Amino acid sequence: MRLQPELRQSLELLLSPRLLQMLKVLSLPYPELIEQIAKEAEENPVLEVERRDEYVELIRYLTSDKKIRKEADFNELPGLENIGNVEKSLIDHLLEQLALEDIEEVQAGMARHIIENIDDFGYVINYPRLREKIMAEFNVSRPTVDKALKLIQAFEPEGVGARDLKECLLIQIEAHSFENEALQEVLRQAVEKHLGDLSEQNYDKVAKALNIPVKGVVEIANFIKSNLEPNPGSSFGSQTRHVIPSFAVEKTDNGYQVINLETKYGPVINISQRYLNMLDDPKTDEKTKEFLKDKLKKAKQLLEDFHKRSETLEQIIRKIIGTQKAFLEKGITWLVPLTQKSLADEFGLHPSTISRTVTQKYIQTPQGLFPLKLLCPRGPKGLTVARTKALLVETVRNEDKAAPLSDSQLTEKLKQLGARIDRRTVAYYRKELGLPTAPERQIK
Repeated sequence: MRLQPELRQSLELLLSPRLLQMLKVLSLPYPELIEQIAKEAEENPVLEVERRDEYVELIRYLTSDKKIRKEADFNELPGLENIGNVEKSLIDHLLEQLALEDIEEVQAGMARHIIENIDDFGYVINYPRLREKIMAEFNVSRPTVDKALKLIQAFEPEGVGARDLKECLLIQIEAHSFENEALQEVLRQAVEKHLGDLSEQNYDKVAKALNIPVKGVVEIANFIKSNLEPNPGSSFGSQTRHVIPSFAVEKTDNGYQVINLETKYGPVINISQRYLNMLDDPKTDEKTKEFLKDKLKKAKQLLEDFHKRSETLEQIIRKIIGTQKAFLEKGITWLVPLTQKSLADEFGLHPSTISRTVTQKYIQTPQGLFPLKLLCPRGPKGLTVARTKALLVETVRNEDKAAPLSDSQLTEKLKQLGARIDRRTVAYYRKELGLPTAPERQIK
């Protein structure tokens, strides 16, 4: 008896347009944020664009000619000195994420094959045939190939690697990580069993099958339409996409300075004073006032969402930079584990909010341009894979060549340095790095 009211309440709360708009603004990469602002300003006369985007044009200008870059005064352009004009295709984007995964080379090889067979819309092309080909080439079972596909389906953009529309939408629902499991299950069932009826607006039939109010089904349909992308690869299309970092980190005499490039060079929007005056003017008719009140409410909500996006991003990035100082100084092998869950716990946010904040965002650092997600490695073995491998190479390089360390001894040495791995993993990494066995390394 308690489940149904709770589910109705959750449907109203978690599928409310207000909350969904806030989450959507939070997750947008910068180029799409610009498009969203332009669209909203066009549709809402109360919104006033005080400053249009200068950032994208600045990047294109500074990277168009070496002479221009050489003569630019970067004291007047903080955060832009090291920025280049980087382009990525959907395949590049997926391969970049694959490189961050702690998996064996066989798995990585299978995943690369699958990625190379993803179309411009983000779907796997003829997966049954591709799976058979990979099974034969790598001499693996069907479930092993399916596991590689599941790995890719966890990448961004959400829904990529699906075999059909239904699977694409289900992946995205799972990625939303709703706190209410009953709500997530209703959404999953709606897509898995009633997608056709939803598209034909047979809401009464779906409501009866799911045992929820018709209003709830309408909210589910609106959620799917407004927040799930049927073609997840469409933001890339068949072309490469410009990568625009949201933040830059520069070294100064006082340490590292974090610069919010979106607020520094991006658009500025405000409420139009002209329309506020019209609202206060007793000569304005009631119908116009009601229209303006509605637009004013939406404009204020949008401004609040943009402020929340900036505030949340800055909060998380400052924590990341404070944690990853060794990376900023020495490079990627010095990244330390920093899980999204630990960030969520620290800031009192849901892990899905952290995930949406870091997804498809880039940061310019002294070490180069990186996806923000790269700077939040899981590191379940105490250190990142890259760092563990670097320590292994260093340990072997510094060993006594007359009595080189066995894999068991290397394991103990690495444990002392913070790597929680077993002998089998050490042996695997050693082979992957091309390091000989202890007897082969011995110099008599």
